[in-house]
Amino acid sequence: MKRLLLPGLLFLLICGPAWAQPCQVSGTIAGIGTKPIIFWYTQQGQRHADTVRATNDHFTYLAHPSDDNRISLFISAPRFTYFWYEPGKVLVTGTAAQPSQLAITGTPENNVLNQYNQTVAWKFTQLRKEQPTAEASMREQERQATLQFIKGHLAARTSAYLLYWELINQERYFADYERIFKQMTPAVQRSAQGQTLAAQLAQVRNQPLVGRPAPAFTLADTAGTPVALAAYRGRYVLLDFWGHWCSPCIKAMPQLKALAEQRAGQLAVIGIAAEDASHAALWKKAVRSHQVPGAQLSELQSDTGPVTRQYNIHAFPTYLLLDRAGIIRVRTNDLGDIERELLTAKDL
Repeated sequence: MKRLLLPGLLFLLICGPAWAQPCQVSGTIAGIGTKPIIFWYTQQGQRHADTVRATNDHFTYLAHPSDDNRISLFISAPRFTYFWYEPGKVLVTGTAAQPSQLAITGTPENNVLNQYNQTVAWKFTQLRKEQPTAEASMREQERQATLQFIKGHLAARTSAYLLYWELINQERYFADYERIFKQMTPAVQRSAQGQTLAAQLAQVRNQPLVGRPAPAFTLADTAGTPVALAAYRGRYVLLDFWGHWCSPCIKAMPQLKALAEQRAGQLAVIGIAAEDASHAALWKKAVRSHQVPGAQLSELQSDTGPVTRQYNIHAFPTYLLLDRAGIIRVRTNDLGDIERELLTAKDL
């Protein structure tokens, strides 16, 4: 649903339940002129977009609550930013040239988020530009700075939101993140962001890890025929979580095909594509055009299907190598790791 409003704002907003007081957003974005500003948010599971236009770089906007407490502010692809929906007056300042670095202040949670952006997020964005070869060390420094910020703001929903993304990107630190979550205030734990974080912590806690049995599943292939993982017991199996829209997945297809041919009779490949039902034809076309090996399955529920969630798949491609007993031997995003494990396998 798209609405055309009075001169307004372009942002990613974190919205909450309907408040008695309105959330009034206004500000000045230098260089925006009269360009459209778009706000994205969800209500009852439906995505909405409000479009406003600035006048002489200035805008006003009456925000709408969102199911997940978030609203996106968008000016130009692919950059955006976000802020919290809160009752009161929210002030936005910045430039159209840097739409991902707009300062958003005026209410308690937005002040916390702005402080994080100023002291951590934007700081490391600039450092990466200045030191492009230090990406790995810079990422760890930013992680540590983010955790320090979270620990200093345990009563902020912003911290639950930030910790969720740290868990998604660095789940090997699960125990530390769970400990921090338990230190957050009850109100934050009960918030939409807290509940999402708690669910993800539970998912990681119970996810299939190396050394554990791979959970059973049955999914339909491109012809609609049910295929069960259990039918492959007694063989090595490579699970390939991919999508037709995923360029790294497609780029890896020749290597996957070569591996399947080299290990024919020893290794079964099962592809599980994260596809919407509306993209079923595109998925099947990709399977044909790239000659993807093995059984090709999909839940047709994007990346939110039960199997994808149970296996805790957030990065594509993700590969899992199962041995003859169905035990996970490798979980990786690099087929090279699979190849090296197969070279040392003594029961092939």
